[in-house]
Amino acid sequence: MNMLEIHYLEGQNEQTKTYPAPADFVRQQQLEVPDFEDYTKLTKVTVDGEPLALTDATMGGLYNYFIQK
Repeated sequence: MNMLEIHYLEGQNEQTKTYPAPADFVRQQQLEVPDFEDYTKLTKVTVDGEPLALTDATMGGLYNYFIQK
């Protein structure tokens, strides 16, 4: 199913957002008003429960990771 779960910081608070698939996240980030700013810090990202190792732990880095796949 490829469910994407993103844990991120909003101020000092950790929040979680899920998408049915990574493509849904990419599509939302390409909108004129995306779900997240590129600089939003990530604390953990999983796809189907498996953690992703990102070199750039920001929403912009996550977006680039999926675009390059």
